[in-house]
Amino acid sequence: MNKKLVTIAILGSMTFSSLILPTAVSAETNTDKLTESEQQVTQTQEAIEAAQQKVDALQTQSSQTEAELAAITSSIDSNKGKTDTLLADIEASQQEKTTLENEIKALEEKIAQRSEQLEDQARTVQVNGDTKNYIEFVIEADSLSDVIGRVDVVTDLVKANKDLVQAQADDKESVVEKKEKTEQSIVQQNALAAQLENAKAEMEQQLLEKEVVVSQLAIETASAQSDKDKYIAQKAEAESQVAEYTAAQEAAELAVLASYEAEEAKEEEETEEPIVEEASTNEEVVVAESSESVEEPQVVEESEVTASTPTETTKKTENVSTSTKETVKTETKAPAKTETKAPAKTPEAPKTTTTTAPSTSGGTSWSKLQPHATSVMGTPYLWGGTTPSGFDCSGFTSYVFAKIGITLPRTAAAQYASSTKVSNPQPGDLVFFKDGGSITHVGIYVGNGQFIGSQSSTGVAYTSVSSSYWGPKLVGYGRY
Repeated sequence: MNKKLVTIAILGSMTFSSLILPTAVSAETNTDKLTESEQQVTQTQEAIEAAQQKVDALQTQSSQTEAELAAITSSIDSNKGKTDTLLADIEASQQEKTTLENEIKALEEKIAQRSEQLEDQARTVQVNGDTKNYIEFVIEADSLSDVIGRVDVVTDLVKANKDLVQAQADDKESVVEKKEKTEQSIVQQNALAAQLENAKAEMEQQLLEKEVVVSQLAIETASAQSDKDKYIAQKAEAESQVAEYTAAQEAAELAVLASYEAEEAKEEEETEEPIVEEASTNEEVVVAESSESVEEPQVVEESEVTASTPTETTKKTENVSTSTKETVKTETKAPAKTETKAPAKTPEAPKTTTTTAPSTSGGTSWSKLQPHATSVMGTPYLWGGTTPSGFDCSGFTSYVFAKIGITLPRTAAAQYASSTKVSNPQPGDLVFFKDGGSITHVGIYVGNGQFIGSQSSTGVAYTSVSSSYWGPKLVGYGRY
């Protein structure tokens, strides 16, 4: 018997290792890939933020340059307006100059004519003595009235000559002033035109430089935006990989959990099998001995039969009750001539009862969970199952708690991690078991050392926390 148990244990360990090792390696690989993808997501996010900062800075600089460009363009437009006005003034000055030149020419012709006339008069006075003639002309008058008339004539002649001389002088002065005025106006206008032309050339150069800067900034902004778009695409790809590896990791964890539970079921069956065989053997021995006791001739005294037979039978029956947890009743018949007392009643095996403890304020009440848990009693075990068509252990607990509005994590390990650990369990708390250092099974504690869960060997059923199989694997209790 011991050799058989050792062989079964060795074969079970080898099978379990062959099932778990590839899954564990796969889970480890997925974890590494998941970590790498998460790091890539972080790095690409940092790159996106840096690219966005660069884009913002370039856009700010571009806005400033465009504002400067607009100011220069406005100045050029203003300068162009001034230039156009100045050109109009210059054109008007040129026309005025032409007019003045014509006037000067006419004045010069008059001056020339007067000069010729004055020269003739001067020669006449010098040769003929006009002054004497003027006196003689007055003296030779015939009457006083004639004298007065001749004096007036002489006066008019003298005045005319004098006016002619004055007009000559005024015209010459006017010619000089008009020439100076025209020349000065033209000089000033030409100087202003030169300044405007220089300013125009300078602003056009600045405009060209700013346009180059704006073009360069536009190129850099487009490049930075392209980098940002590239990083966004890389981040999206990395996030997709994170989701993929997360799903793969969860699947691997569920596969590990299923392997653990399958191995647990196998170990549980292998553990119960020798017990059943031993119980059957003990029962056969008791029945055989009881039969021999009945068939043997009763040669002993009545008092000996009364003392020995019930005692021996009761002892063997108790052994059977202890091994199989069932009540075995044995009746012994004595020969007609032998008078024996009825043997003492064999003690019955204790019955396992499940009681519902009152709800507590410190956790979820079993009285709320019980209707939903017992409604799916007998549902078969299904790895990854979360519906009444089939449950795994964490799928069953998640289903029951969800019925009263409490959402649990999907796996047993996650349910253990997020629960509040308690040392004094109450009905309604979760009970957790481990194998190899990992949480591999979960059920709902119902009190009196019992819990209900979806086991791979029984489906949804009640079982004992301290059984020979579950007792060594007990981790503790968690509350929601």
